[in-house]
Amino acid sequence: MSTLEPPIRQEFQYDLAPAAPASLQRPLPAAQRLWQQGWLRKAVVLAVLALLWELAARWQDNDLLLPTFLQTARAFVDGIASGELIEKVEVSLAVLVQGYVAGIALAFVLTALAVSTRLGRDLLETLVAMFNPLPAIALLPLAMLWLGLGNASLVFVIVHAVLWPLALGTYAGFQSVPPTLRMAGRNYGLAGLPFVIQILVPAALPAIVSGLKIGWAFAWRTLIAAELVFGASSGKGGLGWYIFQNRNELYTDKVFAGLAAVILIGLAVEHLLFAALERTTVQRWGMRSNS
Repeated sequence: MSTLEPPIRQEFQYDLAPAAPASLQRPLPAAQRLWQQGWLRKAVVLAVLALLWELAARWQDNDLLLPTFLQTARAFVDGIASGELIEKVEVSLAVLVQGYVAGIALAFVLTALAVSTRLGRDLLETLVAMFNPLPAIALLPLAMLWLGLGNASLVFVIVHAVLWPLALGTYAGFQSVPPTLRMAGRNYGLAGLPFVIQILVPAALPAIVSGLKIGWAFAWRTLIAAELVFGASSGKGGLGWYIFQNRNELYTDKVFAGLAAVILIGLAVEHLLFAALERTTVQRWGMRSNS
C-alpha cells in the first residue's frame, strides 16, 4: 500500500509597504485631562460641602444655631480685614511651633537611645505605654499649677501631644529598616548617632513623615482645646479663645469663622508643607508612589 505525499505548495513572498507613522499616544480630551488634577477634584468636594452647608442652613432658618456659608464667609473676611483673626492665628501658631519643635527634638532623642541601647528601648516602650493613652488636655490643670498662667503651660501639653505618637512611629520605622542596610552601615564603621542619622533616618523616612503629620494634627487640636479651656495667656488669646469668646457673645458666624480658620490652616500645612516634604524626599527617592 503506497503512501500519498502531501502536495508541495508554492511559496510567495510579498514586500509590504511601510506603515504610515502614527502616534501611539492619543491625547485625552481636555475635560478628562482637567479632571485628573488633584486640586480640582478636591476643590469640587469642598464646593459640594459648602453648597450642602448653605442649603442646610437655609432650611434650618436659625442663624443662632447654624449660620449660612455666606454669612460665615463674610465673618471670616471681616475678621481678616480687621486684623483680629490674623492676630489670634499668629498667637496660636507661635505657641504651636514652640511645642512642636520641642516635641520633635525629644522624640528624636528617645528613639535614638532606643535603637542604640537596650536600656533606651526599655525606657521608650515603658514611657509610651504609660503616657501615650493619656490625653494631653488632661495634663493642662497640672501644667497650670506647675508652670503658671502663661505660654509655658500650653507648650507643655503640646509637647506631650507630639512626643509619644512621633516617637512610637519613628521607632517602628527604625525597626522596619532592612538588615542589609544595617549591615552596610556597620561595614562603614557607623555606630551610635552617626548610624542613626545616616542609615536609619533616611530608610525610615516614610514612617517619620507619617509620625510628623500625626504629631502635627495632635498638637493643633490640643492647642485649640487648651485655649478653649485655658483662655487668654499673658493678656493674649489665640484662635481657641477667639472661638470661645464669640460663643459666649452668641456670634455664631464668628465661631464658624474661627473653626474655618482652624480647618484652613490644617489644609495648608498638609498640602503645602508636608506634601512638599514628601515630594522632595520619599517620592523623589522612590520610597513611595506618587499616584
